[in-house]
Amino acid sequence: MIEFLKNMVSGGSEVSSKRVAGMAGFLAAVVGKYAHLLDKDAFEALLMYSATLLSASVVTTIFSKKS
Repeated sequence: MIEFLKNMVSGGSEVSSKRVAGMAGFLAAVVGKYAHLLDKDAFEALLMYSATLLSASVVTTIFSKKS
């Protein structure tokens, strides 16, 4: 389980802050909506934040130079 979490937040041997922040935003949106702490606009904003950070992480991985 620990190895899975390490692989989930790392791209190789380094931790990606964009992925960590994206996952944290997604979890905050889900928990906030489930606990009725967020209205529709705040929920959608957190999902957009999460999607933006996660897709930025994918784009930087695709276009990074291979050595």
